[in-house]
Amino acid sequence: MKYIRVKASFFRYPDDKLEVRAAHIITCLKESDTFTSLDPPLEILKEAYRNYYQKVVDARGKDREKAALKRASKRRLADILQQLAFYVNRLADGKLSLLYSSGFPVLAKKAASTIPARPLAAFVKDGRNSGEVEFGFKPVGRDIWYAYGFALINRQGKAIWGKTMVTTRSFKNFQDGFTAGQYICFRVRARNKHGHSAWTNPIKWLVR
Repeated sequence: MKYIRVKASFFRYPDDKLEVRAAHIITCLKESDTFTSLDPPLEILKEAYRNYYQKVVDARGKDREKAALKRASKRRLADILQQLAFYVNRLADGKLSLLYSSGFPVLAKKAASTIPARPLAAFVKDGRNSGEVEFGFKPVGRDIWYAYGFALINRQGKAIWGKTMVTTRSFKNFQDGFTAGQYICFRVRARNKHGHSAWTNPIKWLVR
């Protein structure tokens, strides 16, 4: 069965929303030329809907017993809708036109998993003490962590990168251990469970 399918869980719907949705499903299935061998039959659904509708009316007086009867009736209706949703999904096999014609709400297809974008607006500036720098960047989304690193610039002007470190913060990060008058480079990239972005362009900075 294809991933695109109709919703099968309705018990947590508010009463007014469930009343409207169930009535719409009954109308669509009654008029359908495709879903003609319903399991369970349409009459079972209609009877459960009538019972639930009446129990909702009866429970408006906030009587505990009537409220309990309404919940039991709602559970029965939700269970029948769930069975019919499985039937619709099996018969439609992912065809959107058929899924929509059933009256059931169609679940949107999940977006493809992607690696995060490269962080923007990376910066380095003086830290709180000599030999320390503050660094940061613009965050790229939720559930992201960031790999970052510093390089020392040797006499030939080549960046010698140290070990890569990790942070979940995008602003107000500090790194010490440098020597005043020393040139360094900073870079960062975003990571999530699907992979990592490209590194930012190295930022050269004179430690004070």
